[in-house]
Amino acid sequence: MASNDINYEVLAHQIESILKDSETATAKLGNEATRRRLVEGARKLSVALETNRETLRRIGYAHLQLPFALVGVESKLFATLAAEPRPFNITEISEKTGIHLNLLKRLLRYYQATEVITQSDDDSYQANNITRALSNDDHANSLRWTRRITAHGALNLPDWLEKIEYKDPVGILPTAWSSTLNIEDKHPYAWLAVNPWALELAQAHMRVQRKGRPLFFDGLNFEERFAQNTDSETVLFVDVGGSTGPQSRELRKRFPNLKGRVILQDRPEVVAQAKEELKTMDIEAEVHDIFTPQTVRGARTYYLRNIFHAWGDPTCKQILVNAKEGLTEDSVLLIDEIVLPERDATAQGAQHDVEVMICVGGIERTKAHWENLLNSAGLQLREVINYDTEFEDSVIVVGL
Repeated sequence: MASNDINYEVLAHQIESILKDSETATAKLGNEATRRRLVEGARKLSVALETNRETLRRIGYAHLQLPFALVGVESKLFATLAAEPRPFNITEISEKTGIHLNLLKRLLRYYQATEVITQSDDDSYQANNITRALSNDDHANSLRWTRRITAHGALNLPDWLEKIEYKDPVGILPTAWSSTLNIEDKHPYAWLAVNPWALELAQAHMRVQRKGRPLFFDGLNFEERFAQNTDSETVLFVDVGGSTGPQSRELRKRFPNLKGRVILQDRPEVVAQAKEELKTMDIEAEVHDIFTPQTVRGARTYYLRNIFHAWGDPTCKQILVNAKEGLTEDSVLLIDEIVLPERDATAQGAQHDVEVMICVGGIERTKAHWENLLNSAGLQLREVINYDTEFEDSVIVVGL
């Protein structure tokens, strides 16, 4: 439909009708693809229709969202409203949270104006989908991670880029974030290892980022492609740097009758933590350092997830050359990473790219970048399968 055929008054009325009962409208959609089209279309339309003043306000006041969200989290305001599906009087909210009425009125006004809560009467408020999302414990920890870690780096980014004279920031230490910690040239991962509170927040943040999203198994038929003609001694899946093994567990869950060995590899402390539980799922666990040659030879697949985006090309080449030591002609590497398009990148993919730049001096790569990197290590890119178009998540199939 051409834009001059659109009745904008009718369109505005339809949008307003949806907003009067957005939760019912969302429930009626019944189609995730349509919901995403509406969300993305509404976001882009809002930006496209902005005046200069509106653009400045959107960007200039964005800094309020995170701290005010955390005030609602830490004061238990969101949890209080989300506890029951009913309106709460402001006095009752004050009694339950301990927030002074004068302050509470101002907070609630801001939350209502920014759609974080719903106001049902002059002094009556209740939870909506945003309130409920922010009352979740893992979501709260993800916000704490952002406030205490990534936000510091993001706010420092202009000064940091100026300091490094706008050079390619990949691999530069300290990063925009770690330079706020005065840890000199120590890699941010080393800092996380000795700060368990930060590691806990990081793990919660990563859980939230992955929850509900597709896995590479959704885009690739593992059994059909890699698990034919196997026996109990066949090494099917080596989960390299796989933490406590969520992907290995998912493989055993999805394909309970597959014959063959599944092996998790990670640092000693991670293996010690997960080994006994993994054994009950027929998953082996062994210590392995990705910066040393692969010790398991001839596996059908070697799986590496979200490892390479934390490092520059020279380090990634070293990791790949070491992984290559295990490959035979019948083996493949399955690299599970974001693969950015050359144009029309999604906001989520681009945000991940700048986040790894700010935090660890890393980079999310395009297909051409991946191909050059793999070729430098004597490997061939065979296929890229995009299994999550919203986040640009892909599995890269690599062979000799």
